[in-house]
Amino acid sequence: MTTAVQSLDLKVSHVTRRFGGVTALRDISLEVPPGARHAVIGPNGAGKSTLFRVISGEYPPSEGSVRLDGRQVNGLPPNRIAALGVARSFQTSSLFPQASVRENVVLAVLAHTPARRDLWRPLAAHREAGRQADAALDRMGLLAQAAAPADSLSHGEKRQLELSMVLAQDPRLLLLDEPLAGLSAHERDQVMNLILNLPRDLTTVLIEHDLPFCLAFADRVTVLSNGEHLATGTPAEIRANEAVQAVYVGEALERQGREVSAGEMAQPPLLSVSGLTAGYGSAQAIENASLDVRPGEVVAVLGRNGMGKTTLLTTLMGWRKPWAGTVNLDGQPVAGLPPAALARRGLALVPQGRRVMAELTVDEELRLAARPGKWTLERVYQTFPRLLERRNSLSTTLSGGEQQMVAIGRALLQNPHVLLLDEPTEGLSPLMVTVVRDVLLTLRGSGETILLAEQNLDLALAVADRVYVLDHGTVAFEGDAAHLAENRALVQELMGV
Repeated sequence: MTTAVQSLDLKVSHVTRRFGGVTALRDISLEVPPGARHAVIGPNGAGKSTLFRVISGEYPPSEGSVRLDGRQVNGLPPNRIAALGVARSFQTSSLFPQASVRENVVLAVLAHTPARRDLWRPLAAHREAGRQADAALDRMGLLAQAAAPADSLSHGEKRQLELSMVLAQDPRLLLLDEPLAGLSAHERDQVMNLILNLPRDLTTVLIEHDLPFCLAFADRVTVLSNGEHLATGTPAEIRANEAVQAVYVGEALERQGREVSAGEMAQPPLLSVSGLTAGYGSAQAIENASLDVRPGEVVAVLGRNGMGKTTLLTTLMGWRKPWAGTVNLDGQPVAGLPPAALARRGLALVPQGRRVMAELTVDEELRLAARPGKWTLERVYQTFPRLLERRNSLSTTLSGGEQQMVAIGRALLQNPHVLLLDEPTEGLSPLMVTVVRDVLLTLRGSGETILLAEQNLDLALAVADRVYVLDHGTVAFEGDAAHLAENRALVQELMGV
């Protein structure tokens, strides 16, 4: 790419973005001067990708403004904003899979020239665009594969191709949305080096869950939480910010522990996972993960965003087939079975986002899930009195906390051997987080076996007997919840900023 193009100045002023009654961004301001490197971080649901969509024109702000070099651009369509020099990569690869690697880049170059209207001219005839494409591919280490179909590349190479496509456009502002997502350790190192070696005068805004990389790359960092601005500063200032650390590792690690008897510890696992590797398409999310859950245990799977917690649970539930490894439930191999068969064997999943059923009342949704066993509709209503009050309401009209109660009740009514809970407190108010914690403590007291994936460290350590911490899809720590709760330095090392 050429370096003569003047980088853009970005200024986001008091931006709010609503979706119906949901506010995804609230009064967000951000300034990125020309040539600066700025990272935007925060937990799931913080509003990071929504902010990118507002900047790139995909979503107009409900309030506030976006300016590029002083020019207000909110309200312009994405193609007009892209024509001003804004290039964006996406969380998932967006390529023409059957076209060659070079053709993908040539198309990206032509998208911003009058030649894009020349539909009858072969791509190979666009020699200047081809020269730019080859230069970008050479920069990303892909020139030797220029003639290969894009779909033949590995996941990491597809990330490199996407970077080639955006760089070939001579961008003035580069928006990188989770460029390291789903990469293996080797691929991650390679793509990190490519990003770190981007032209230093190119204005770049990065969203990424790999916090050490963000802090190494960025001049300044903005932290979002629940759609609101939490902090902006240098990497050193963000590391030292107590409010930021509280978002990632909690404010107080108080724990409501219980004594685990020697007999419980000696029991064979009810759920045993060994060497599990899984992902999405060619993107690897879990690598060689192993864990055990004994009868009556609450085991928490912890980790920052994007570390593989949801992939682990959804793979166990059969939503995707594992690439490698074994899963045993009650001593029987179950890896790769479809979800219905796993449900019959005794697994139940409370999914991230709750996924209540449209057009069904609370009572209808719970009755559909019921199977014979100790959990009955009456017992669920006793556990969740609020659902008894709302039993004739449509599930979709409930609050987020009430919908979470429906999702948990629905799973309990299947009378599972092991209950899988995926981020049960995501998006809930502090009051509803307390309600969910109390429900989990009740379930633990009644002897339920639970595998909990949770980003809220305080809640997880309040209810769990043991914990596993995932880091880029691998198990980085395994041990007692009490030990982790008492070791603040270890918590900071595993999950802090």
